[in-house]
Amino acid sequence: MCGFAGFTDPAHGRAASQDTARRMLAAVAHRGPDGSDWCHRDGVTLAHCALTFVDPERGTQPFVSASGSTVVVFNGEIYNHADLRAEMRAAGVRLRTGSDTEVLVELYELYGTRMLERLRGMFAFALHDARSGRTVLARDPMGKKPLYYARVRDGIAFASELTALLRHPQVSSTPDVAALADYLMLQAFTAPASAVSGVRKVRPGTCVTYADGEVHETEFWRPRIHPAASPGRKEAAKRFEELFRAAVARRVTSTGHRLGVLLSGGLDSSAVAAVAQDLSPGRPVPTFSAGFADPDFDESGHAEAVARHLGTEHHLVRIDGADLAGVVEAEFASADEPLADPSLLPMRLVCRQARRHVRGVLTGDGADELLLGYRYFQAERVIELLLRVLPAPGLEALAGFLVRRLPARSGNLPAAAALGLLARGLRAAPEHRFYLSTAPFGPGELRQLLLPEARSDLAGHDPFTEIARLLEGQSGLTGVERSQVAVFTHFLRDVVLTKTDRGSMRSALELRSPFLDLDLVEYCNSLPTSLKLRRFTGKFLLREVAAGWLPPTVVRRTKLGFRAPLAALLRGELRPLLLDTLSGAALRRGGLFDAQAVQKLTDDHLTGRREVSRKLWALLVYQLWFENLTAGRHTSTSPACPAHF
Repeated sequence: MCGFAGFTDPAHGRAASQDTARRMLAAVAHRGPDGSDWCHRDGVTLAHCALTFVDPERGTQPFVSASGSTVVVFNGEIYNHADLRAEMRAAGVRLRTGSDTEVLVELYELYGTRMLERLRGMFAFALHDARSGRTVLARDPMGKKPLYYARVRDGIAFASELTALLRHPQVSSTPDVAALADYLMLQAFTAPASAVSGVRKVRPGTCVTYADGEVHETEFWRPRIHPAASPGRKEAAKRFEELFRAAVARRVTSTGHRLGVLLSGGLDSSAVAAVAQDLSPGRPVPTFSAGFADPDFDESGHAEAVARHLGTEHHLVRIDGADLAGVVEAEFASADEPLADPSLLPMRLVCRQARRHVRGVLTGDGADELLLGYRYFQAERVIELLLRVLPAPGLEALAGFLVRRLPARSGNLPAAAALGLLARGLRAAPEHRFYLSTAPFGPGELRQLLLPEARSDLAGHDPFTEIARLLEGQSGLTGVERSQVAVFTHFLRDVVLTKTDRGSMRSALELRSPFLDLDLVEYCNSLPTSLKLRRFTGKFLLREVAAGWLPPTVVRRTKLGFRAPLAALLRGELRPLLLDTLSGAALRRGGLFDAQAVQKLTDDHLTGRREVSRKLWALLVYQLWFENLTAGRHTSTSPACPAHF
């Protein structure tokens, strides 16, 4: 895809604007190696670096409308641009190129921001409308592409990544402690907040407009669970298959470039690979998977079996501890924002390898959230049923009994363990249980972890504000359905999609996720839970449909999950970095974390007294980023952008 940056600067000259734009865009040059350009029009500067898929010669950006009134920089792809193009031509619009960027800007001139409801694709864009004097920032409903912004003295500044925005001279680099507390619980800096005070993310499904010194936010889509009259099982499966095939086809046929598939060997990515291969008869689709030595994490045998069954061109990426540690040491300090999901490590390595063969890949992301595939949804269903006959204290005792008798595993959790974790939050609302059970740090632990001066910023802090906002007006939902909205809100959009964007775009590899096609999402959200979670089997409809494409062992297999051997990594290859980064001296310099509390966690893990790897990982990832931030390296001068700038 691409990267972009921009800002309003009515009082500055062209040379000063170009210098600022150059420094900002250099921070995201990895997102667009095919060339870069910039423009200064009507008091607004826009800069863009490209990874091109559609009409690269005539779709260069910043792109100016035929009228000359609107200029846009755009990251993503509009999959239905051919349909929109035909519609506009029928309305008399004369189009000059074959690019989806032109469709975007001309559609805006026809309909204004109402055109956002007509788009099908992944996108983040910024445009300036000289007719109204407004600047518009928008992000797709799922939040696949990132977009940050901040108020500055001259108006507003924005960029695809926080690292680029911090190179604007008027953007502060002060850490946001309330957002840090969210990160320590939710594993990510969740929209609309960011890791830096005063910098915000555009929410998914939202546009932000700046005009006459004011910023306004308008939501054009939000996740809603609204089960309608239940269709029959066969009817639902038929419609699901139609929409799923169409979603894969949109992503495969919208570009002339060959696409691959990230293939774990699980049901979701295997179903995507099956349809992608069906759409490419006579030409094997490249597939890519990770292989680990630890069997708790390794699915490579399953992936290879699926590849043989489908006839794909399979590539196995062998990964060891040194490879994973190398990613941390080389990239995490300069990362866009801290992200505490360790599966970013193998994702990064697989994407790096895939980029040597293709410019883009399909993924199975979104199926678990859409079709209730996580074990936590099964556990939530168990809780719903048990609470009808057993009071909460009794269920808590039962969960504790189960957990004490389950063997410890460092890989994915069995269903009974998931039930035990969820039950720890039984007294909480269903929409909070997933996060309370998986949080690196619970709410009560933050007081011991943060220094008093940092804790003072947390008065009245609520990490679930955004979940509550999205549940407004959705009365009558079951516990499972409320949990689904919650998981969609942050885990999918802020954790999973941040991981995939960062893991891929560092190598300028585009990821496309058919399960997150808006038409498919809205159809699944209209289905009753029983067609997604049948008894205690998740992804029921997908299993029904995929039975005709894949071996029964793949369709029935329990999900292992894409994870990294974190506990062993922190005791082994990353031990020196851990001890150095979380040393008392380093933490005292930062002034955020209690050095004694962190030292206890480190000692407990390294001596084997307690397994606290996820806590240490969240702290390590943040502290690496924080030290880089406070050293000023995010805002330092960088080399010029690639060609044409």
